[in-house]
Amino acid sequence: MAAPMSADALSSAVAEGNTPAVQYLLSQRVQVNVQSSDGFYPLCLAAFWGYSDIVELLLKNGAGINVCNSGTKWTALHCAAFQGHGKVILKLMQHKPDLQMKDAKGRTAADFASALDAIWPFFAAAGCKRTAKSELIRMEIVQKVKDIDPTMPQSDLAHFSRPGSAYVMRSQPLRGQRATDVQMAAAASGDVLMSSGEHRTASRTQPAFNMWRT
Repeated sequence: MAAPMSADALSSAVAEGNTPAVQYLLSQRVQVNVQSSDGFYPLCLAAFWGYSDIVELLLKNGAGINVCNSGTKWTALHCAAFQGHGKVILKLMQHKPDLQMKDAKGRTAADFASALDAIWPFFAAAGCKRTAKSELIRMEIVQKVKDIDPTMPQSDLAHFSRPGSAYVMRSQPLRGQRATDVQMAAAASGDVLMSSGEHRTASRTQPAFNMWRT
């Protein structure tokens, strides 16, 4: 069954970073915990794009901290950890997310955060144990540079932990598909306060998570 138009409208406004539109839709009692027709929850979209103010707004209006998208089963914390959005992670942690929740491949948000020094302290403070590199490789979160397709643009790679590392983050398809889905781009520069405008495509009406190939 298709999601209500209001759910799609809210998800589109969130993906565009249109705070006034989000505020208006919430004032019209649009349900905040309803997936769009693409299977995305507004909170997960806001977390992925790094819109910390919208994340806070959605949470104040009853967004479930542990809702997860279809396909990948990513929570908002998974999305923020993969992208390295420190300000979003801080706001999410204040609402006590379930740190044991796993995605469709059995990975927690802490597993993704383990690949990024800049955001790991948020998870360490919450009592998480950092996942070893060998496990990150097994989980397909990072891979060795020597295993990377040499034709892949260097701009499409995010280094593990520090510049010059022998490991890079792997791409993760949003809906858990590979051939038919658009790919996510990780904003893994290591800057906790990074601008939410980096590493994006021009249009976000229907989020286009580009660009790595897996």
